[in-house]
Amino acid sequence: MDLLSHVRTASVGLALAAFAAPVHAAQPAPELLWTVGGFSTPESVVYDRARDRFYVSNMATRGEGATPGDGFISQLDGRGNITELKWITGLQNPKGLSLANGRLYAGDDDALVEMDLDAAAIVARHAPADGGPAQFNDTTADAAGNVYAFSRRLDTVFRLSDGTFAPWVKVDTNVTGKFNGLRADGDRLLLGSWQVAGPDGEQLGHLTTIDLATGTIGRIGQQPIGHIDGIEPDGRGGWTVTDFTPGTLLHVDADGTPTRLLTLVKGNADHLYLPDEQLLVIPFLFDDVMRAYRWAPGADAE
Repeated sequence: MDLLSHVRTASVGLALAAFAAPVHAAQPAPELLWTVGGFSTPESVVYDRARDRFYVSNMATRGEGATPGDGFISQLDGRGNITELKWITGLQNPKGLSLANGRLYAGDDDALVEMDLDAAAIVARHAPADGGPAQFNDTTADAAGNVYAFSRRLDTVFRLSDGTFAPWVKVDTNVTGKFNGLRADGDRLLLGSWQVAGPDGEQLGHLTTIDLATGTIGRIGQQPIGHIDGIEPDGRGGWTVTDFTPGTLLHVDADGTPTRLLTLVKGNADHLYLPDEQLLVIPFLFDDVMRAYRWAPGADAE
C-alpha cells in the first residue's frame, strides 16, 4: 500500500482527545493516524517519495555522559513501520534532515553529514574551514539542489553548492536570534529562531527570510512566534511550525500570525508536512516516538 492510500484508509479512531486543543474555527485540529516507537531521541523526519521511505534522525544518548558517535538514522516504510532502526550509524547528534541530489543530509555537531541512500553510508562530512565544531542543527535544500545549514558558533548560514561547501550569509543574531529551524520555500530561505534579546528582555523567536538570489535578510511579521524548531509550508502560503519548549504545533499565516493547532508535549521537534497527502509527521524527542496526523489548512490560510 502506498503512502497516500495508507493515509486515506488509516483509522482515525486512534485520535486521542488528550492531544487536541481549542483552535481558531478555520484551522481544524489534526487527527492522529498512527504512532511508532522505539527511537532514541528522534529529532527530524523526511520523506523520500521516490523510494516511499521515511528517514528519521536519532541523537541517541544526550547530555552529560553521552556516548560520542552513537547517533544514527532510521529507515521506515511508507506506512510508518521501522524497516531498519540503525540504518546509517556513526553520527554524533544528527538533527535536521534534507534530501537533495540523491543524497541525504543531516546537521550534526561537527559537520553537515552527507549520506548515500543506496549504500546506506556516510560519504562526506562538510565542516567549517577553521576546524571548529559547526554546531549545525537543521538543514534544507532548495529546488536547485543547494543545501543549507546554520552554524550557531559562527552565526553564519553555510551552503553546499555543486560540491563546494562555504559560508553564504553572515547573520546578526542580536536582531534575528540564533536559528534552529530552516526551510527553503520558493525563492527564499525561512529561518526560525529560538529567542531574541529585546530591549525589554528575551522575546520568543520569529521567522527570518533570506532571499536565495541576493542574500537579503527580511522578516515575516512582527509578532513573536515561539521556540521554533520545524517549519513546513502548508501548500497555501502559510506554514506549520513546531514550538519545541511548550510542546505546541502552530499554524503561521503569510503575515506571520500564529495560531495554535495542537497542545502536545515538550520536545515536538523537526516535523514533516506533505500537503498532497494532508500528512503531518512529528518526532517527539523526549518520548522516543513519532506520530502522524491527517490535517489540511482552513480556507483562511489561502
